[in-house]
Amino acid sequence: MSRSAILAVGVLALATAGCATTTNPQPPRLGTEAPPGQDLKLAAYNVAFGALVGGVGAVVNGEDGPPLQRFAEGAGWGAAGGTVAYAGKWAAGEIATRERLAYGLPARLVHDVGVSVVENAAHGRPPLDRLAAHVGFVRLDVRPGTGAVQARLLPLNTVAFGLMLAENDLAVGRSLVYGTPLFTDEGRGRSPIFDITANGFAVLGSIYVNRDDDDFHDTAAHELVHALQSHEFVRAEAALLWSPLDEAFQESDTYRALSRWIYLDVPALFAAAYFVVEGGDIDAPCKYDNWLEREAEAFGSRRAVGVCP
Repeated sequence: MSRSAILAVGVLALATAGCATTTNPQPPRLGTEAPPGQDLKLAAYNVAFGALVGGVGAVVNGEDGPPLQRFAEGAGWGAAGGTVAYAGKWAAGEIATRERLAYGLPARLVHDVGVSVVENAAHGRPPLDRLAAHVGFVRLDVRPGTGAVQARLLPLNTVAFGLMLAENDLAVGRSLVYGTPLFTDEGRGRSPIFDITANGFAVLGSIYVNRDDDDFHDTAAHELVHALQSHEFVRAEAALLWSPLDEAFQESDTYRALSRWIYLDVPALFAAAYFVVEGGDIDAPCKYDNWLEREAEAFGSRRAVGVCP
């Protein structure tokens, strides 16, 4: 990717930041203060995340050219993909702004395109070589050049979906327009993984929202951003950690057969970022000190999100 193209990506990222996330005048919660420059930080984080995954992945997985050149090209296209992924998360806020779940699916699609560009960069492929989406518990890969489509099971997302289905009602119609499995019930739901109750929570790609919640659409937007975060971390982990091992396992007939139908959706990187790096005590008064919670709230509610001083 040329320097001028990388510069254009940077300008685009700054322009995207100008589409202010914090358009909601609602003040931060009592006892917290909104740090300055939130919109710019959100854009910078998403662009940098894409650049890092694309650049490091290109060094690890690529073969053409010296490592530094591969890193620069991967980072450039990764930054471009991160910018598009930012736009997808921003679009998720339309659910709350317009109080319609139907804005969820377009947000998902835009985000999937952005993460796909990052993924392609991390594999040393052209930016639109293939587009992928995690739809519920299935990963779909589409090759625009040939029209080929591959569907693979996401085993851990399947487990999460089953656990959610055992306890809550699946809103099928709403899920289709929302872009991810949406479970609802009356009152606060209990997470099947963690011992918490809440008006909304996300477990990998499945989401629960209390249908009696006065802030139903705000909660739905917030939790959708969490699902998008999970998707991008899972795909980054696969590109950086599991893909380099793929070639070594290709000699196994069993592995080749399974890999045609199963995509390993390990959430270890996301869990480490959320709980170990950021601290995941989501019931704490200072929950938005956790960057991933702050990002979800900022995009979901379009407001300045306060942290503990």
